[in-house]
Amino acid sequence: MLTSIVNHLWQSTLLVIVIAALAAMLREHGAHTRYWLWWAASVKFLVPFSLLTLLGGAFAGAAAPFEQLADWSAALGRLAEPMPAATSWSPLGVALSIVWAGGCGAVLGSYVVRALQLRALLGASVPYAANLPARAGHRVPDVRSSAALVEPALVGIVRPVLLLPPGVGEHLTRAQLDAVLAHELCHFERRDNLTAAVHMFVEAVFWFHPLVWWVGARLVEERERACDEAVVGAGHDGRTYAEGILNVCEHYVASSLKCSAGVSGADLKRRVVEIGRGRTMSAVTVRKKILLGAFALSTLIVPIIFGAVSGQAVAQTDRGLVPLVRLAPDYPAAALAQRLEGWVKLEFTITPQGATQDIVVVDSSSPEFNESSVAALQRWLYSPMPVARRGVQTIIRYQLNP
Repeated sequence: MLTSIVNHLWQSTLLVIVIAALAAMLREHGAHTRYWLWWAASVKFLVPFSLLTLLGGAFAGAAAPFEQLADWSAALGRLAEPMPAATSWSPLGVALSIVWAGGCGAVLGSYVVRALQLRALLGASVPYAANLPARAGHRVPDVRSSAALVEPALVGIVRPVLLLPPGVGEHLTRAQLDAVLAHELCHFERRDNLTAAVHMFVEAVFWFHPLVWWVGARLVEERERACDEAVVGAGHDGRTYAEGILNVCEHYVASSLKCSAGVSGADLKRRVVEIGRGRTMSAVTVRKKILLGAFALSTLIVPIIFGAVSGQAVAQTDRGLVPLVRLAPDYPAAALAQRLEGWVKLEFTITPQGATQDIVVVDSSSPEFNESSVAALQRWLYSPMPVARRGVQTIIRYQLNP
């Protein structure tokens, strides 16, 4: 279990690195695309590739065309899962689990406190009296005013509410207010609070991984930038919009509530400079769209193919790799006393002389069978072959006579 988690974290880390490279390639394009790339990196922490490899294993019986990829499959397996399967929970694993549970509880507890603060803030708010700028064909959230000194912000997940400070229209011109409100309505249409909540859950579960918090910072940065670009793209003057943001920050205190999309998110100074410049972002080229599409498909297809190839490798001992010497394992005394049956899946290398080496336990029904299975496989002997055959897998089963 512990090594499976380590392998999953390794795979997610590799994906974050690749997405960081793709985001750098798209830095001259709209922030909307980069935001969803970073969000995909966040969601990957919740979706282990092992689920896709299990799906691929269901097609193992039809994997004959993949037999030539056995060496490639083994190499990919070592890259994707560098940690071999552990035989049992170690004291270190138990201790790490306790530390993880404490950290996860602390992070979730902080989010619960913020949620209670948010509920209290909404409970004390009153309906906003002034009219919002008309937006034909667009849904508009409920608008309320809070006496607390907060910036204009969209709060809530299921039914977001646009929360405005009292008298905000007195400090901004009509054009500035319209631009600032357009920014918040953009968050509403993009459902940014919902996607932010998903990443908050990722932060709680993987609080110990520094890249998770780094991805969170990139999400906030690109989220605000995407809305800024949408506001300017809708026809609002960039300089007027930037002045409106500065006026809000001058008269109100920025909200520290998590999962609320507000005006002053991310690097405020950089945002104001970019808005004032009014730089137009170029559209993503066809070549880059193809690259992004290929990357998205590969993250789904490659694990499935790997699972199919690995599943085919399990059957290779019964077809083309029948051992000349196949000694039965000793039945473990502890399992025999319990009348326990089971199986062990092992991966190993066949040397050119036909011996077995680099034996690793991939999975097992019970750790009692692991040691005897490895000891038995070490004594197996295959026919000599021109080169070493890596990534071969087999299953040793333990069954009691009736």
